[in-house]
Amino acid sequence: MINLADSPILVSGAFFAAAVETLKEFNHLGQSVLAKHNIDSIDRTLFYPNQLRVDLFEAVYERFGDAGLTWIGLESPGQFFSLQELERSPLRLRLNEPEFQFDERLHSNPVELDRYFQNFLNAYCEEVSKILVASTLKADYPVGQFLRPHPSGFPLHYLIQLNSKLAKTYSLWSRGTVQYNLRLHLPDGWDFQLTLNKELTHELVSHSEYFFDLVIMPMAPDQNRAYCVLKDRLECREALLKAALDQTFKQEQALKRVHDKTMESIRYAAAVQLNQLPKVSPKHGFKDFAVLWEPKDIIGGDTWWLSPEDSPGPVTLAVVDCTGHGVPGAMTAMLVSNTLSRLFAEDPFCTLEAAAAGIGQALAQSFGSFDQNSDVANGCDLVLIQQVPQSHQLRLGLAGIDVMHYRNAQKKLDWIESPRNGISAKPSADLPMAIRHIDYSAGDRLLITTDGLTDQVGGGERLRSFGYGRTNALFESSQEKSVNEVVESLMNAMDTWRGIHERRDDVTLVCIDL
Repeated sequence: MINLADSPILVSGAFFAAAVETLKEFNHLGQSVLAKHNIDSIDRTLFYPNQLRVDLFEAVYERFGDAGLTWIGLESPGQFFSLQELERSPLRLRLNEPEFQFDERLHSNPVELDRYFQNFLNAYCEEVSKILVASTLKADYPVGQFLRPHPSGFPLHYLIQLNSKLAKTYSLWSRGTVQYNLRLHLPDGWDFQLTLNKELTHELVSHSEYFFDLVIMPMAPDQNRAYCVLKDRLECREALLKAALDQTFKQEQALKRVHDKTMESIRYAAAVQLNQLPKVSPKHGFKDFAVLWEPKDIIGGDTWWLSPEDSPGPVTLAVVDCTGHGVPGAMTAMLVSNTLSRLFAEDPFCTLEAAAAGIGQALAQSFGSFDQNSDVANGCDLVLIQQVPQSHQLRLGLAGIDVMHYRNAQKKLDWIESPRNGISAKPSADLPMAIRHIDYSAGDRLLITTDGLTDQVGGGERLRSFGYGRTNALFESSQEKSVNEVVESLMNAMDTWRGIHERRDDVTLVCIDL
C-alpha cells in the first residue's frame, strides 16, 4: 500500500494551474480544494505539496468517478502547454526528427513497422519522462514513463509504465494524459486503443506503477486525427455527464438525508450540460444570433446544437425539446446532442433526413426495450435548419417545433407550422419529418421556441396557454428590437402571463437575424 503521509515530493505549479483551469467548468471545484490549503491562486513557477494533487483528484473522483479523472487527464494537458509552446517543445522537436518520419513502405514489412513504433514510443517516453522529472522535486521514487515489452508478444502491442505518487485509484487520470499525447503525436493515419492493465498495475510503499496496454492500428479510411480527438472528447463528456446524473439518481433515493449533496451533484451536472451547448462564431454567417436557454429544474430536456464553425459542410442548427425535464430530460438531451455531433463529424454534409434517422436509431437503442413496457414515449420534438450552400435558401426539418419567419422587406410574418409529431424510441411508428424550403433575404429574422413558452398557463382567473398567437404577435411587433431584446421581452411576457402559477416546462428561445 502506497504511503502518502509526510511525502516530501513537490509538484510543479504548472500542473496545478492546468488542472484548476480545467475544473472551472465544474463551478470552480478546483478553487474550493485550493481554499482548503489556504491557497488563493496558483503560481506556475512555484512547486506545491503532493497532497494538494491528492486532494484535487479525490474531489473529482468523489463526484465523477473514473469518468472525471479521464476528463481531467484529456483536457488539462492543453492548459499545461499552449499550442505555440507545444510546437517548440523538446517532445515535438524530437518526434519531428528524420528517423521518426513515417515511411509508407513500412506497411508491407510488419517487422520493420513494429521496430519503428518501438523506437518512436521509446523516444516519446524518454521526452515525457524529462517533463515529469522537471515537474517534480524531492522525488523519493523513479519518476518517469517507460516502454515495456508487452506480455502477449504480438506486433504493434506495447506496454507503457507510468510511475506516480498517487494511489492506483487515480490511474485513469494518467491514462487520459497518455491518450491526449498519443493522439497529438502518433503519425498521421494511425489509431490506437489504450486500456489500463489492472493485473499489472499495483502500489508499492513509495509509489504506484500504472501499466497501460497500447495497441496501434491503421486508422479507418473515413477518419482522421481531428475526428478521433472529437470522438475521444464526446465519449468522455457523455460518460462524465452520465456519472454526474447517476450520482444524482443515487442521492435522490435518500433525499432527506443527503439533500445538500444531491443539489450539488445537480449543479455539477448543470455545469456539464451548459458547457455542452455550442458557441456561435462569426464563421457561422449569422448577422446576429441570440438564445435563451432556461431549464425548469436547473437541468432539463431542452437543448440546442450547431454544426462546428470549421465544418466543410453547410451550417446546421437544431433546437430540441426532449421528453420530460430535470434529470430524465437531461439524459435524453445529452443523447440527442452527442448523436448530432457524431453524425456530422462522420459526414459534415449529413442531410436532415439522415440526421433524424440517426437520432431515431440512437433513441431506439437507448430506450426501445424500456418503451415497450411503458406508457411514456421517450423521444424529442425538434427542428433542424440547414443553409443551402451558395443561396438565400434554408432547408427546414420539422418534427414538432414551429418556425416563425419575419420577412423584413414585405413587413410580413410567416408562421411555418410543424406537424405535431416528434422522433421517438419507436422510429418505425413515427410520421416522417416534414421538409420545407424557404427563401430569405438579408434582414429577415427567425424565431424558434420550444413549447415551454407557448404551453405556459396563466392569464388570470381563466387559465389559458400563452399560445402561438400571442407569441407571434409579440415577435411581429418587436422587429425594431435586437435579437437579444426579443428573447428577453418574450420571456418577460411569459413570466408576467403565468403570474403565481408554476413554470410548466423548460424554455428555449432562438432568434436569428439572417
